Amino acid sequence: MIEDTLIKYMTSRLEKETPTEKEVGPVITLSREYGCYASHIATLLNERLTESSKKVKWTVISNEILQEAAKSLEVNPEKISHLFGANEKQFLGDLVESFSSKKYVSDSSIKRAITAIVSSHAEQGNVIIVGRAGCVITKGIAKSLHVRINAPLDWRIRRIQERFSISEAAAKKQVADIDEKRNLFMSFFHGDKPETELFDMIFNRGKMSEDEIVNSIFNIALSRHFI
Repeated sequence: MIEDTLIKYMTSRLEKETPTEKEVGPVITLSREYGCYASHIATLLNERLTESSKKVKWTVISNEILQEAAKSLEVNPEKISHLFGANEKQFLGDLVESFSSKKYVSDSSIKRAITAIVSSHAEQGNVIIVGRAGCVITKGIAKSLHVRINAPLDWRIRRIQERFSISEAAAKKQVADIDEKRNLFMSFFHGDKPETELFDMIFNRGKMSEDEIVNSIFNIALSRHFI
């Protein structure tokens, strides 16, 4: 299938572009299932790391990647947001747009921009990257820690219901749609690699509190001399 061929092609290209192991970092990446909101966990972890590091300030990077990618490609963020939602364009659609748009940007160009920006932040060090395929792009960095936050489907549906004040049916559909888009987005970067190859730590948010997760990540970071 064309889609399978595209995924394999992009995976091989991105593996060549991924930084090789070097003395940069430290970097911590947080990947999450939809409904397992990692932003607050990242903020708490950032505060804990910065406080313990004393002279070094840690930062959290997530939505900034979309803005920076758009700026580097000289397009409006809306022009490339489809890729962050993992709605891959069809080849025919790309071809038509390349002749009709004043500023055409291919998905491969967007992915290269994402890779370059995430790599740049990671190599500067003392950064927590939320989503954006950070676990794949920074896998070659020795001082890196890759965390995945999952939860049972029912738990995530309830969280979405509460957050958006919608029905169970609507929340279930929203979770399914976003899960599919995020899985597709990640597949363009890592293909069919299992979670055990991508992550150092996997947490069940349905069973663990934010504080427990933050403490666990912090202790591992401490043992690896990130601070």
